[in-house]
Amino acid sequence: MREKDNPNKIVWSEEMAKIKRLPFKEKLRYIWMYFKIPIIAALFVIGFGTFLVIRIATNIPGNWLTVTFANTSARAGTGTAIWKDFTESTGYDLTKKKVEFNAESYFDYTQNKARGNTYYNTFVGLEDAGEIDAITMAREPMAALGESGRLRDLNSGECASIKKKYADRFIYYTPVEDGEEQAPIPVGIDISDSLVVTKYHVYAGDCALAVGSHSKNIKEVEDFLDFILER
Repeated sequence: MREKDNPNKIVWSEEMAKIKRLPFKEKLRYIWMYFKIPIIAALFVIGFGTFLVIRIATNIPGNWLTVTFANTSARAGTGTAIWKDFTESTGYDLTKKKVEFNAESYFDYTQNKARGNTYYNTFVGLEDAGEIDAITMAREPMAALGESGRLRDLNSGECASIKKKYADRFIYYTPVEDGEEQAPIPVGIDISDSLVVTKYHVYAGDCALAVGSHSKNIKEVEDFLDFILER
């Protein structure tokens, strides 16, 4: 197509020639006055594109470990002192996978099996999806929570190393079938004398840790136990 057949090209050439003849400040004023909408649109596209790149780059899939500290008002979430000290001690590469700590869950299975408790329902959903590796709370509620079926049996083969180190700390749930008590099942580990209490004051004393029944990060749960019990 010849230039005279392309009116848009002619107009643009005329605009460029006009801009070239203006002093520098006038050029800026003229460009902003007549081209601010496309400029803003271009900046938006660039900015949004940058945001997406950063978002994709920092949206790290997968976790090394997720721990829920239930029934505490202490600061124990991701980024707190216990999180920083643990991640530094283990040397996990946090650019590959994350370590997630959460301290915003409040439920007690001894109270009507936590029926209607939103936090418990959230725990169930996350645990069933394999998104909770470990949970801590007082020992009695922990033993009761074993009835939910959402705590791993510490006699399982996956927990053999944990059992070898910490069997003397096990907390048991006793299932009942047809009115008959069955063999007790270890579902928790007493950590009342751990750093969770003595250094980080997440709990005042009585507490236990359990492994999520769908956790795939048993070795990392063991790492956390070793850290808080200073093994």
